[in-house]
Amino acid sequence: VTSNDPTESVMTTSSISADVIAQLTPNLLAAARRSVARQEDAEDLVQETWISALRTHSKFEGRSSLKTWLMSILRRRVADYYRRRKPSEELIETRLPIDSQLGEQLAFREMAELAEGGLEDLSQLERDAVVACDVDGLERDDAVVKLGVSRGHLRVLLHRGRAKLRDHLQTQGVASLDAAA
Repeated sequence: VTSNDPTESVMTTSSISADVIAQLTPNLLAAARRSVARQEDAEDLVQETWISALRTHSKFEGRSSLKTWLMSILRRRVADYYRRRKPSEELIETRLPIDSQLGEQLAFREMAELAEGGLEDLSQLERDAVVACDVDGLERDDAVVKLGVSRGHLRVLLHRGRAKLRDHLQTQGVASLDAAA
């Protein structure tokens, strides 16, 4: 079975088409927006993600979907964003002679551990909803089927779960969200 979805195809051409960029940018922006407080920062992260993807598209091996590959690039950009925000704190990379990829993995792992503590505070259904939509990147229609809930209930679960997770991260000093954003 072949798909007409251009985002599912392996990139074999020398560039990513404008249609694919237009189709995937909203998903990337939504994921970035959940990771940072300001819309402008989210837009910058998405732009950096596309720049990285366009520069390194020849290294994309097609073992995952294009969307999955882009989301992994975005996660690294988010980790870089949080590292840049706290220049007064000494980073692991400056204390240990390790390669930058391992440094990125450590920073992402630290963020994941903090978020995991917040996930434990959620009800099972809230946790499943947040993980399905925000971690696994499922579209809401797919998450509704996976969780066996209505679309409205999923929206409520995501709202409550994200609010609890945001509160947890703020108490950990990770997220500083403006009320205006």
